[in-house]
Amino acid sequence: MSVKFEDRYRSMVFDRWYVGLDLGQTNDPAALCVLRHWKRMLPSWKKVDAAGYSMAQESEEYFDIPHLDRIPLKTNYVVLVNQVREFLRIPPLDQHAIKLVIDETGVGRPIGDLFENAGLQPVRITITAGLEAKREPKGWHVPKSLLIANIESRQHSGELQIGKDVNDADAVKAEMQDFRRKISDAGRTSWDAKAGKHDDLIMSMAIALWEATNRTTWTREPLPFL
Repeated sequence: MSVKFEDRYRSMVFDRWYVGLDLGQTNDPAALCVLRHWKRMLPSWKKVDAAGYSMAQESEEYFDIPHLDRIPLKTNYVVLVNQVREFLRIPPLDQHAIKLVIDETGVGRPIGDLFENAGLQPVRITITAGLEAKREPKGWHVPKSLLIANIESRQHSGELQIGKDVNDADAVKAEMQDFRRKISDAGRTSWDAKAGKHDDLIMSMAIALWEATNRTTWTREPLPFL
C-alpha cells in the first residue's frame, strides 16, 4: 500500500524530553517539571522572502508539560539526587533520551557536581541579570528576563501547554499571577514573585523550556521518532 506524500511528511515528528529541576534552598522548595517538545512537519510550504524565491516547509511545534511537582522543603541534596535518578527510570521517561536541566543559582556548583558525579549529566544553569545567555565551562549563565520572556511568548502562541490533570497545575497558575515585572530607576527589568510567594514551579518550567528552544545545544540529528 502506497503512502501519500502529504501523509509521509505530516508524520515526521521530532520528539525530545526534558526535566527541569529548580533546586530549593532553606525557605524555598525544589520543583521538578517534565517537558515534552515535539515538532511535526506539515505538507504546506511558505515564502520566506518577499519575492517568493525561497520557500520553507511549514511545521507545528508544541511544548507539553505532563508532570509538575514540588519537592518537600529541606530535602537533603544527596537524597534529591537519588530521587531524581529513580524518577528518570519511571516509564515513559525511561524510554526516551532525556536532558536534565538544573538551576544551581542559589546552591552553587558543589550541588551541581553531585548530579554530575551521579552520572546524570545535567545541563547546569545559573540565572543572572543582563540580556544575553553566555556559555560557561560548566553550564550556562542565562538572564531571568530571557527565561520569562520565553515562557510568555510560548504561552501567548499556544505552543506551551500544561496538562489539566498535572500535579500542581493550579499552583503554577497562581505563581504566574503572582509573578511581576519590575523596572528599576536605572531602567533595568527584573522578574520576581510577590513577597512571601514562590516561583519554583515557574523556574523549573522556564529552564526546561529554555534548553528545549536553545538551538545552539541541539545535535544535528533529531532524537528517535516515536
